[in-house]
Formats: sequence, structure tokens, C-alpha cells
Amino acid sequence: MRRPSESRPGIFTIPRRLGVALFRIHIENGVSVSLGMAAVGLGTALLFGRNMAILAATGALCASVVDQPGALPVKARMFALAIAGTTALTVLSILAVPSAWLLGLLIAAMSFVTGLITAYGRRAIGLGVAAVLSLLFGTATIAGALPLLWHTSIFAAGGIAYAVFALLMGMALDDRNRRLFLSEALRAFGVYVAAKSELYNPRTRPRQALQSLIEAHAAFTERLQNARDMIFSGTRTPDRMRWMAALIALLDCFDTILSSDADIETLRQSAHHHLLRRLGVLTADIAEDARELALALVTPGVEAGCSSHQSQLQAIADEVVRLERAHEDENEPLAISAFRSTQHKLAQAISHLKRLTEAVDARAVPQTVPPKVDLSAFIQHESMNPKLLLSQLTLSSPVMRYAIRLTLAMESGYLIAIALPGILHGGWILLTTALIMRASYSITKQRRNDRIVGTALGCLFAAILVHILPRDWLFAPMIVTVGMAHAFATVAFTVTAFAASNTALLQLHFLAPETQAVFVERIVDTLIGAGLTWLFSYLLPSWEWRNVGKLVAAKVKADRDYAALALARQRNDQVYRLARKRAHDATANLATTVSRLVDEPRADRQALLSLNDLLAANYLLASDLASMRVLFRLRASELEPKATEALLETARANVMLSLSAHESKEPPVARLSRRSRSDNIGGHNALVSLRRRLIHIEKTAERVSALAAKALRKN
Repeated sequence: MRRPSESRPGIFTIPRRLGVALFRIHIENGVSVSLGMAAVGLGTALLFGRNMAILAATGALCASVVDQPGALPVKARMFALAIAGTTALTVLSILAVPSAWLLGLLIAAMSFVTGLITAYGRRAIGLGVAAVLSLLFGTATIAGALPLLWHTSIFAAGGIAYAVFALLMGMALDDRNRRLFLSEALRAFGVYVAAKSELYNPRTRPRQALQSLIEAHAAFTERLQNARDMIFSGTRTPDRMRWMAALIALLDCFDTILSSDADIETLRQSAHHHLLRRLGVLTADIAEDARELALALVTPGVEAGCSSHQSQLQAIADEVVRLERAHEDENEPLAISAFRSTQHKLAQAISHLKRLTEAVDARAVPQTVPPKVDLSAFIQHESMNPKLLLSQLTLSSPVMRYAIRLTLAMESGYLIAIALPGILHGGWILLTTALIMRASYSITKQRRNDRIVGTALGCLFAAILVHILPRDWLFAPMIVTVGMAHAFATVAFTVTAFAASNTALLQLHFLAPETQAVFVERIVDTLIGAGLTWLFSYLLPSWEWRNVGKLVAAKVKADRDYAALALARQRNDQVYRLARKRAHDATANLATTVSRLVDEPRADRQALLSLNDLLAANYLLASDLASMRVLFRLRASELEPKATEALLETARANVMLSLSAHESKEPPVARLSRRSRSDNIGGHNALVSLRRRLIHIEKTAERVSALAAKALRKN
């Protein structure tokens, strides 16, 4: 890989550290939001004056909440929903302000609906935040300052103007955004491969290394899906084909890298720690290549390149040959074969990374994508079908339980504010409650802590700004903080809480200058809101452990479907890729849930250990299955068809029965591992290698099945 320091010199070269920090999808999204807010606010001020600009900026702020990176059709739909919903809430909140009980009913209805629509996924959460902001700003409006129709029209116009700006920016930066999504996936891949390199460290505990690797795998799976949703959407123009081909190359590289873990147990048990360390160094270098390529994709002045690592690969190959000639231990052939196989797989992974580098080279002819693969099938389509909401109207639904908790917490905050009107600012309590409370106890707990710290710092900073800057100048820091709040919403919520507190306080100061943004009062409001979220988290809770059984069953089913296709020489590429994707997604879902179980009260530590063991076994099974594709690709010509099919049929039947143990009573087929030792190990013959791999798959599938059954019994 050509490092940034080796790139072409010139005034456009960006230092590496600056590139790593700045050229990220969340940072550029935050900058885009700030520019949109500035365009609406300053443009309206120049045309119609400051007061109009303040109100238009309020509408733009509410619309900007849902401005997340993604495909343009999805963004347009979210903007339409946000603007329509917040405009309606603005009208209703202004009308309800004179009546305490009407305002209470409005808060209850808004809270329940915003809780319920989280059934539509993560983007829908933004609609809820926008709704709370519009209600907060609506109740802070000075009565009679503007006729209701004018107020509403200007508010909506600000939201529409922002949406138009954001969509035009999205169109203009479409190629840049696709590049950024690919870069984020590559960064996550680099982290995953770096975690994998620790498996080759003889001093690292396998359980700990595997747990870190599985967490990195889950994070990469999420980034990969985000990249699919962006890059595989839209018309296949030559430029877009470039990113599609690059993402497919990354998927193939990941599959090959994953397959190299299939022999990790054998490698770690061998006495050749020097060779194990060489594999670790090579893997770490591949991880660095991926990270540098991710940086080169989005940083001016840095050229993409990829090292072949030929000297490292050759040194490992030579050492394997030397060991093969000198071996004395009867178990040595198995270890030698494992080292050789791993070296071949890493070499293949490097070739896929080079293919990715060539795909993104603007000077090269765009590569083709597999013609028989429908890429749109790999996009996560977000449905807004009302039937989904109707299906949640039952007390057993986690979404329904969350909506009830949120509603009661918000209403409690409102009642406290009414009871102590001279001390508390009710809107701030509501905002704090809405921002902290989530369906997951673990996420709520983390956001509660982050919100308290971030708000304390944000209120202090806002109080200083209000006292040292003229009112008109306060618009500038507000523009910056609204972008910061967006940029770090999913990365560092403490920063988002700090920035959002500044934005809300400064905007409220614009709308109602006589309302003093007092530091101590806002902290008290935040603590009350945080306390309410903690208290109501225990009301109708939706503990993560209740979902474990369903996730484990879904994981085993996904494994079974994937194994049925992986253990076959001939298969439909589209069907295979989809089955592989579902298996990885199911693993990531289970791993993410298990990581959140730690924060839940009365968490069963033994159950957590068992689930982590299941994830580890499942990861090794996925590595085994991925290695089958590599084996067929590299050695298909060496495999005698009839004998190969007989082995595959036996292994496939056994794996299907193992992964259906809780559903099927059929007797198992004779295990391949029960055959003679001379047939199972030794040699570099392709058929022997296939048999050895299938034996390992059988045993790993049995372990996955046993651990899954144990988890299902406990749930």
C-alpha cells in the first residue's frame, strides 16, 4: 500500500491524521447540516429580516434532525414526514399552550405515537426527536407575536427550504457519498482484520481474542449493510458501477479472510509459534492496507495502492515446505496443511484487496459486476406500511411497551413542571426524557450518563455565549453546534448532548429572549428528566434476554440455510450470497444483543458465558463454510466429481441434522470422522483436504447445535 507520505506532493495533500479525523461520513454529514442551516437562516434574514429568519431556522432545525446519510428517495420521504408532522405539532402546541390539560393531552399523544413509530427502525427515531423539538419551540413562542397562519407558514417554509438544500447537496455529492460509505466499510473491515491478527498471537487468550473479533465482525456487518444500501441503489451509471464492483470485491475479500480462521484451533495448538507470529504480522499488515485504502478513497492528495506482500507470503510458504520435509511428529501433517491453507487464503484475500484498489481507480475502465446477481435484493428496504403499527398494538410487543413507558415518563415530567412552574422549565425535562429513553435498557442507561455530562458542559458553554456575544452573533455558534449534534449522534452521544444543548438553548433564546438560559436550572431539569427515564425503565420493561431465544433460533436457521448451499459444488450465486448475508446478519444481531445484556439488572453471568461460547463456535462454523468456497475455487480441477459429491452429501446431511436437532428425530448419517485416521488427515491431496474440512464442519455444527439448545432451554 502506498502510504499518504508516499503520495504525490502538492498543495492538495492532506496530512494523514487530519484525513483520518475529518473525512468521515458522520463529519461530512454534520458539515452539510450546518451549511443547510446557515443557508436557510442567513438567506431568510437578508430577504425578510431577523425575526423571520429565527422562525424559518426553527423549521429548518426540526427538518434537519432526520437528515441522515443515505439514498435520496429515503431522505426525501423522511423530510416529507418530518416537515408535515412538526408543522402540525407546532400549530397544536401553540393552540394548546393556554390550557394545561390540552397541552398534557398533546404531550401524551405525541409521546405515544413517537414511541410507536420506532417499529419502523432507526430513522424513525429522528422523527420522534423532531416532534419533541417542534413542541418545545411551539410552547416557547411568544403569544400573539405573529398570526398563527403566518407563524406556521414560515416554520414550514424553513423546513422545506432546508429539505430542498439537503436534497440538492445529496444529488451533487452522490459520488462522494458513495465513496464515503465504501470508506467507512473499509475502515470497519480494517478493524476486523486487526482484531483477527490477535488470534495468531500465542500469548493471547483464545476466548478473549474471539470475543473482540466477533464484536468487530458485528460492527463491520452494520457498516457493510449501510454501504450496500447506498452503493447498490440507483441507476447503474459507469461511476456507480465502479463502487458496486469495489464493494463486491470487499465482500469477497472478507469472505476469504473469514475462511482463514477455519484452522485457527489447529494453528494455535501447533508448536510452530514463529510461523504463527508471521501470520499475525501479515494479517496486521493487511488490516493496515485496508485502513490506508479507506483513507485514500476520501482524502485529497492520497493515491490508492495495495502491496502484494509477496516477500512475506513467500517466506511463510518456504517455512511450511521446510517443516514438511523435517517433520517427525505424527500430528505434524495436519498442522502443516493448516499453515499452508491459511497462507493460500491470505494470498487470495490480498488479491481481492488489489482488485478493490483497481476498481476504484478513476483512470481504469470500470469493472463489471456479476450479471446474475440482483444487487437490489441486498438492500435493506424500509417499509412505512401502517399494518406494521397495527401489529404492535399488543402489550407483548416491545415497541408497545416502550411507547407506554415513554408516554408515562413524559407526562410525569410535564406534571412536575406544572407543580413547580417558577423553578423548572418543563420543555427541557421533556426534551431530556425523549432523548434519553430508548426501548433498550442498556442504551437508555448509557445515554442517560452521556446526556448528564454533555448537558452540563453544553449549558455552561451556552450561558457563557449568551453573556459575551450580541444576540445576532449567537446564530453562528448555533450553526456549528447543530452540525456537531448530527455528526456525533451515533458516534459519541456525549458530544451530541453538548452540542444539542447549545443549539436548543440558543434557539430558545432567539424565540424568547426574556427566557434566561440559566445553567443551574437546566442542569436540574436534566437530572429530573434523567431520573424519570431511569425510573420508568423498570415499568413494563423489554429485557434483552427475552429476545435471546428468538435470536438464537434465527441464527441456527440462518446457519442451516447457509450450510446447505456452502456444502454444494454447484449453486446459484445470488441465492448463496443472500444466504451468506443472512447468516452474518443473524450473527451480528445476536452479538449486539449479548453485548447489551451485561448492563441489564440481574444478568445471568453463566448464561452470558454460554452465549459467548455459542458465538465463538458459530464464528468458527462460518469460517469453515466460507473456506469451502475458497477450496472449490482454488482446487476444483483436482477433485474427482463422484467422490467429492459423496463426501459433500454425507457432510451436508449430518450438518442439516445437527442444526435441526431440536426439530428432527431422524438418526444421523455415519459421521465422516468415524472413518480411518489415514483417510482423515495427512497429505496435500485435494480430496484429503476436503474430507478434513468436512470433518471439522461436522464437529463444529454439533457444538453450535449443543450450545444453541442450551441457550434455548434457558430462555
